[in-house]
Amino acid sequence: MMLRVVKLLVFACTVCLMFSYSTANASETIQISYIKQVSASPAGVPDYLSLADDDGVAGAKVGIIDANKTGKFLGYQLNLKTISLQESQSLTEEQQASVKSSIAIVIDTGITDFNRTIELINKINPSAVLLNVRNQFDDARSKYCSQSIVHIAPSYQMKSDALGQWLLTKRIKDILMIHGPTEEDQAYVDAFESTAKKFRLNIVDAKEWKFSFDLRRNAFTEIPVFTRTRKKYEAVFSVDHANQFAYSLPFNTHFLVPVIGSAGLQPTGWHVSHEQWGARQLQGRFKEIAGRQMSEFDYYGYVAITAVSTAVQQLKERTGTAIYNQLIVQQANIAAYKGRQLTFRKSTRQLRQPILLANAGALVTHAPLSGFLHPSNDLDTLGDENQVCEVK
Repeated sequence: MMLRVVKLLVFACTVCLMFSYSTANASETIQISYIKQVSASPAGVPDYLSLADDDGVAGAKVGIIDANKTGKFLGYQLNLKTISLQESQSLTEEQQASVKSSIAIVIDTGITDFNRTIELINKINPSAVLLNVRNQFDDARSKYCSQSIVHIAPSYQMKSDALGQWLLTKRIKDILMIHGPTEEDQAYVDAFESTAKKFRLNIVDAKEWKFSFDLRRNAFTEIPVFTRTRKKYEAVFSVDHANQFAYSLPFNTHFLVPVIGSAGLQPTGWHVSHEQWGARQLQGRFKEIAGRQMSEFDYYGYVAITAVSTAVQQLKERTGTAIYNQLIVQQANIAAYKGRQLTFRKSTRQLRQPILLANAGALVTHAPLSGFLHPSNDLDTLGDENQVCEVK
C-alpha cells in the first residue's frame, strides 16, 4: 500500500514538472521592426571616421540577445526585423507586413526621411510605439504629439548644455563657432546659441566652412588663417556632421585653445572608453558579437530594445500603446549602464540621461557636472526643460 502511494506521488510530481516546464517554455513572440536609412558617407570623409554599415542595428541585435535572456523566464521572446531603405525609398509589401505585425518600431533615419517614415508607419500600424534613435533635432521633441513616440537619442540641446556646463566649470567664456552647411549643423548651432545665453557665454564670431580642399594636406597652413579673429577666443566650438573639417581643428587653430563639439572634447551618449557601471561588460559583449567597437548610435539601438523589454516585463497586455504608457505615464526605470535609473520626460518623451564628455582616446567626465542643481532631477539641467509637446 505504501509503495503504491509513493508511486502515485512520484507520478503526480512528474506531471506537475512537465506542465511547469511546458508553461515556462510557451513564450509569446513580440515583433520589433528596425527601420534604417542607408546612406553613403559624404565625399572626402576619412575611412576611420566613416560609420559602419550596421551602425545602430548591431546595438539593437545585442539588445535582443540580452533582453531574451530575461524573457526566457518571463514568457516572452523579442524578435527583430531589420528594414534597410535607401533615401526616399518606399516599403515593399514584405516590409509593410513586418511593420504591421510589430508592436514597437525603431526609427533610425536622417532628418530627410524622418517625417516620411513616421507618416508611412501611421498608415500601416498607428498603434505601434515608435523609438527614435537617430534624430537629435530639438523641434522633433515638440512634434508628433499624436503618435506614441519616444526619443532615445539625446537632443542637440542636451549635448550643447553638457558642453556649456564644462565651459562654465573651466571659466571659459569667449567662443569661436565654426559650423558646416547641413540642416543638422544648423540645428546644433541653434542649440549652442541657446546654451550660450543660458550660461552667459560670448560667441566672438561664427564662421561657416565652405571649402572643399583636402585638409589632410593643407590643414597646417589653412586652418590657422581661417580661425583668425579680431577678438581672442578661449575655445572653438565645431559643428561638422559631414566630417569635412572638424577633425583637423585641434592644434591647428590660430589661438591654441580647446576644441569642442564635433572634434576634441565631444558630447556623446556613449564612448569606447566608458567602463563604469557594467559598461565594460557591455562593450565586451558587443565587440565579441559585432566585431568592432560600440558607437553612440549602437548604444541608442541597444537602449531602445532595453526600453521595450523593460516595459514588457511589467505588462500583461503587450501592445504598443501599453508599452508607451508604461514608459511615459508610469515612468518605467531603464537600466542603461550609466549609473542611473533613466526615465522619460513626460513633456517631450525624451529619455533623460547623462552625457559623456570624451576625447578620441579617453573619457573626461559625465554631465550633469557637480554643482549644477535641479529641484527634482539634475538630469533635467541638460536640455530645454520648458519645451512641451503641443498637440495640434
